[in-house]
Amino acid sequence: MDIKAYLNRIRYTGELETTLATLQALHYQHLLAVPLENLNTQYGQAIVLEPDALFDKIVTQRRGGFCYELNGLFYELLRAIGFQVKRISGRVYDPGNGYNDEFDHLANIVHIDGSDWLVDVGFGRRFPLHPMPLTLNQTHEDRTGRYQLSRYDADYLCVEQQDEAGDWIPAYRFTETARELTDFSAMCWFHQTSPDSYFTQNKLCTIVIPTGRITLTDRTLKITMPDRVVEQPVVDQNDFERLLLDYFGIDVKAFTGNRELVQSVT
Repeated sequence: MDIKAYLNRIRYTGELETTLATLQALHYQHLLAVPLENLNTQYGQAIVLEPDALFDKIVTQRRGGFCYELNGLFYELLRAIGFQVKRISGRVYDPGNGYNDEFDHLANIVHIDGSDWLVDVGFGRRFPLHPMPLTLNQTHEDRTGRYQLSRYDADYLCVEQQDEAGDWIPAYRFTETARELTDFSAMCWFHQTSPDSYFTQNKLCTIVIPTGRITLTDRTLKITMPDRVVEQPVVDQNDFERLLLDYFGIDVKAFTGNRELVQSVT
């Protein structure tokens, strides 16, 4: 892996010692630089779940991706730097249907100085800006909200976010079992192709900014700031692609000119 190119992509200029401070800084810079987005799926381009392909998309093409891509490539960076890291499987909570299937979400756990930290740069607004210690019922608070880990059962821990009423709402549950990237292939395919997947239903591109978050969907551009939320409607496809280029620096024409259609992949 070209570590220098990756660090340039996320605008990280700090130390590379395998410390908690380094991990926290890398995590935050990743969120500021690389969006969570599902544009491949929406524009009929297959996602190749291999480290070289992920590097090309996220670093070279300066794109984003969803959890399998973002956390999958971040794992490679952390390992290349020297962190003790493992991939883990999460099951995202759907209020209407309960927890999704195994391998529905990919995150990482990093072991530093005798402690484990949950690392997730691919879950959007429902995970804090920095890694969470694997300590049960300890509130973790930043400008995005309040979070904690709880014990779901003998096998699973659960990431929870506090709502405005003060209730703890599940985000996803996970085990600490180490996984291979290929373990997620079937669910990655599901989220690219199934009409039941959230990622096939609407366009999404969202990124953390120093003062909040910018989110673009088919219908709305939303800029969330500490004291207000600014929204504007998306008029049509051309308007969406203009806003995508203006706010995220992503030119649709740059990656759809000679695309490999999802339907053609076996």
